[in-house]
Amino acid sequence: MSEDEAFIQYLPTEVLEYILGLVSPYSDLQSCKLVCKRWLEIVQDVVYKHQMRFHSSINENNIHWETLPSTQDLFTTISRRYSHAACYYDNYMYVFGGCTSTNTTFNDLWKLNLTTRSWVRPLPTGSYPSPKACATLVCYKDSLILYGGWTQSSSSPLHQVCQLFNELNIYRLKTNKWDYEYTHPAPPSAAGHSATVHGHHMIVFGGIRRQLSLGQPSQEILCYDLENNSWFQPEIDEPKPQGRYGQTQISLNEHNLLIIGGCGGPNSVFNDVWLLNMEGLRWRWTELSVENQEHGASHMWCSPGCKVEEKVVFLCRRPTAQQAASPHPAYASHYNMSAQIRGRSLWVPPVENPVERPNNRVQDEKNVNGNSKGDLNARRQEEEPKEPVRVHPRPGSKPSIRPNAMKNRGKQLEALKQMEERIQRLQGKVREIQKEKATSANQSSMSLCLLDISEALTKNKVRWMPPNESVTNGRGSPEEAVLYSIVHGRGELIVFGGVQKFIATQSTSNSPGGNGPNIVSNAVYFIQAPKCII
Repeated sequence: MSEDEAFIQYLPTEVLEYILGLVSPYSDLQSCKLVCKRWLEIVQDVVYKHQMRFHSSINENNIHWETLPSTQDLFTTISRRYSHAACYYDNYMYVFGGCTSTNTTFNDLWKLNLTTRSWVRPLPTGSYPSPKACATLVCYKDSLILYGGWTQSSSSPLHQVCQLFNELNIYRLKTNKWDYEYTHPAPPSAAGHSATVHGHHMIVFGGIRRQLSLGQPSQEILCYDLENNSWFQPEIDEPKPQGRYGQTQISLNEHNLLIIGGCGGPNSVFNDVWLLNMEGLRWRWTELSVENQEHGASHMWCSPGCKVEEKVVFLCRRPTAQQAASPHPAYASHYNMSAQIRGRSLWVPPVENPVERPNNRVQDEKNVNGNSKGDLNARRQEEEPKEPVRVHPRPGSKPSIRPNAMKNRGKQLEALKQMEERIQRLQGKVREIQKEKATSANQSSMSLCLLDISEALTKNKVRWMPPNESVTNGRGSPEEAVLYSIVHGRGELIVFGGVQKFIATQSTSNSPGGNGPNIVSNAVYFIQAPKCII
């Protein structure tokens, strides 16, 4: 080897570790392990440090937002949707179903390749599930289990709010096939429920379980034996949490799970936390004490949480004194299941409601650059003192000069000066409004709200972490959304879809019913630790 030759294996370990740290933590980084023993050890260190840095950034609320670039290719881009089901498995995020802005539901399956950051739509064989939203999708071994959901069918009578499903479908990842599982007895129809896998059981809690116009949220637990293909309902002593839907369900271990928040109907929003112990023949509910509730996440009934080590991450604005915890009044009537609203869904907010726009703050002095001549002249005429103009007859062909020409010239200069001052005032107001809009956008963007669950099992308590005032929302953080999905990948959280500006800010044109773009989103955001340098 000559002195001019250089090879990557001669790089210092620190430099090589930094380079490998820039590689995608999914398939690419796993492939790097196969190069040599040295690379294997370095990759293991990279994975460990990457996870520690991510956990630290979550705890400190110091995160980096990354956005998946959008494309115009309809064949490789997932449709806008919300209330869909999603889960992570083996370098992919899988998404099923969901709802459009017109409450039309999907039955398509998509997967996001987290290595290449690209969408792929598998075309499975077998028995496809019905189009639906508000279902649950969990992973067990090499299969995805889909249960429940609802759809708004045009064939449904007006008094029937929607159609609930009790379908249990299993997607076989290895064979790319949907299977419909028949069980006896059949499970109840459910939507808006939550589910987690513990051992070889899928535990389902809550949701709407009546296919009637007066649908009521459930407080019952259902268990599905994934090995024996059978349902059973365990015996659980009182007290029990109130019936609810839209809650977050977190698996702590094989025998314990948490239920966080949820909604029991109009004006019935929960921010409590319950622990279910599944050991023994009789299971047991325990309500946990919640500390620092003033720092809690708002709208937990429609903002899912995701577990990261000993924290549960919610994405939302932190509540203010003016912000109510109950559902927004703009869709409260649609949310009332007993009101028999014309075919509305059970618990998703409508996106067609118009939002009253505020008056233009500079309406009295609009058109800084585009005023019509009539307006400007009218204002100038109002401000100029009105004096009679003396017209002197022009004798013959002799030239004449108006005796008050210099006086009128002075008036014109004074009017121009006043107009210049007015324009400067308007420009100042525009800058103030733009600054207020930027501040409002920052306040309405999503930030982390963390629930510490480290003492849930030992001391029966959880606590909300106070915000880190030393950091602001990460650059590129999206505007507040609801009914999105959030899953935990490798050293990052993946957020997809939802309804943006569900609590619309009055200063924006992207509010429901406005002239802005559709508020239902198909955007993908990645929450990561800030990039480090050497």
